[in-house]
This record gives sequence, structure tokens and C-alpha cells, in this order.
Amino acid sequence: MKIVMDSDCLVKLTKAGAKEDVINGMAVFIPALVKKETVDEAKKQGYEDAVIIEGNIDKKGLRVVKDQGKSIPAIPSSKGEKEVMSLYMEGGYDAIASDDRRFLKKLDALRIPYLTPAACILYLFKSGKVQKKKASKLLDALKPYISNEEYIIARFYVEEKS
Repeated sequence: MKIVMDSDCLVKLTKAGAKEDVINGMAVFIPALVKKETVDEAKKQGYEDAVIIEGNIDKKGLRVVKDQGKSIPAIPSSKGEKEVMSLYMEGGYDAIASDDRRFLKKLDALRIPYLTPAACILYLFKSGKVQKKKASKLLDALKPYISNEEYIIARFYVEEKS
């Protein structure tokens, strides 16, 4: 699976220690603005996650792609959302990964496929890239960063699919 990931999703997966598994199980692309937010600006503010994300970029686990300025549907969006959507609209991607509820509603209205951080882990589990025990551990680590409802549904899916 080839996805475009936004800052919110990337940071949550990093904090939960799940990003490595996700980037090993999927082709993850980020626009330059996501790199700027999660690495350049975050490093200036002293966030440890920034160094980890930068290492993934250096090792090509996360691929930074320059936005070609593809036109996107006229909906109110932040600069970051516009860049993520523009990159997705260039084609060749299966989905957008985000955990911004407002952004997900826009994607849903436009019928653009998306994954949340928990859904990324479920994809790894369903595709056999991580086993049940690992998926459960990753979801538990992600729990503080996602809604309780999303966590319960994801855990239920993992438990029922064994």
C-alpha cells in the first residue's frame, strides 16, 4: 500500500513507537510541508520525535515528495491539508493517512480513501506484516493518542481475527 501521511498521523505513530512497523509495511510518502512541521520546526522546539522522523527520512523509510501543485477540490483547508491532498491527487497513492477528524470528514465527503493511525496498524495485521501480539502491543501504545472508540474497535478487530 502506498499512502500520503500528514503530520498528525506521523507524530502519533512516532510517539507510540509504531512508525517503524508502518513504514516497513507500507510505502509512506510525506509532502515537504509535513517534513518542515515534523522535523525542521519540531527540532527547533526540542521534540525528540523530530530526530527519529529525520532518521527515517535519511534512511528513505519516509519519502519526502515535493508537491507539484495539483489542483484540489475547492474546500476550506489548512496549508498542510492542501499539500497532502494535492500530493494524493497527483495519483499513484492508495490513501491518505491522518488523525485530524475535521480533515477526515472532508476526505470522506470527497470519497478519498483514508487511514487513521489505528487503521494503519490494522492494515499491517490484516496483511500479515505483524502478528496479533505485535498488533495488540502497537495499539496499546497508540491508545493515549487516539479516541477511546477507535482504540476499542481496533482491539476488537484484532482479537476477533485470531
